[in-house]
Amino acid sequence: VMNFSFCVQHQLRTTTFDVAYVGSLGRHLSVQRNINAIPLFARFDPKNADPTQTGTPLQDNFFRPHRGYGNINDRMFTGTSNYHSLQVSANRRFAKGVQFGLAYTWSKTLTVSSGDTGGLTSYFADRSWNYGPANYDQPHTLVFNYIYDVPRIGAKTGFRPVGWVLDNWQISGITSFMSGNPFTPGFNTVDGQDITGSTDGARITVVGNPRLAKSQKTFNRTFNTDVFKRTPQGSFGNAGVSILYGPGINNWDLAISKRIPLFSEGCYVQFRTEMFNAWNHTQFAGQNATARFDKNGVQTDPNFGAYTSAAPPRIIQLSLRLMF
Repeated sequence: VMNFSFCVQHQLRTTTFDVAYVGSLGRHLSVQRNINAIPLFARFDPKNADPTQTGTPLQDNFFRPHRGYGNINDRMFTGTSNYHSLQVSANRRFAKGVQFGLAYTWSKTLTVSSGDTGGLTSYFADRSWNYGPANYDQPHTLVFNYIYDVPRIGAKTGFRPVGWVLDNWQISGITSFMSGNPFTPGFNTVDGQDITGSTDGARITVVGNPRLAKSQKTFNRTFNTDVFKRTPQGSFGNAGVSILYGPGINNWDLAISKRIPLFSEGCYVQFRTEMFNAWNHTQFAGQNATARFDKNGVQTDPNFGAYTSAAPPRIIQLSLRLMF
């Protein structure tokens, strides 16, 4: 793994600004390939037909390169990954009752395998079949943290009971806006037809732009399902790696606390409310990305393209603490 970065930093009073280019290259990463895959389209070859069953090929182990054996996964160190990013941040030290930190990253992660010993194609070039955005790629990430001491309005009135109610309040939180993770829709068939006649299965066929504008998305249609078609027999399909991105994150975690001074110096009661997903904003976490085609190529799953799960709803916890 080779890491490199270039950063410019500037301080303006109590706030520090950073702008950086950060990159990372992975070479000779651990992957695996099946070296005992049957020849391409071998199940469709008449010479591999089962003489005892018309229209049925022999079992794969009869015509593999190493006959009599099943799949043999050869682990090797040929994988690659590339990460490039623009990273911007601003951090203000606590002063005059305010502290904040902001971090934004615009990045891209490309690889032939998103994890160790990931499987590669048995028939095609890795860069053309397996290379694409990693399944953990998130192009945009913005995180904002903050602490704010509410001005002590009560103390200015000179009436102590008012100060007990209005003073010593603090608001803090973490706000996150992040892109979703990438995926590629898959498919299965009602009739169970062998599409490729080979060890590796087929990808779905794409005939148009699968992305939808935000205004066109609905709960039941998160991407353009009309452009996905059944891959014909004798083909491997044309869908690329990670051609779509799932729902992102729009989350606010907030904390509101109140200090109530007691009689002795340094002794007080703290009341604290913490709200995770404070606005109870629905954040979808996944969608049905598997089409189901009948023998005529008609997509029959009514939930294809619909949301299937969501992040937790708002959670509130309360605490009361005596400090002395």
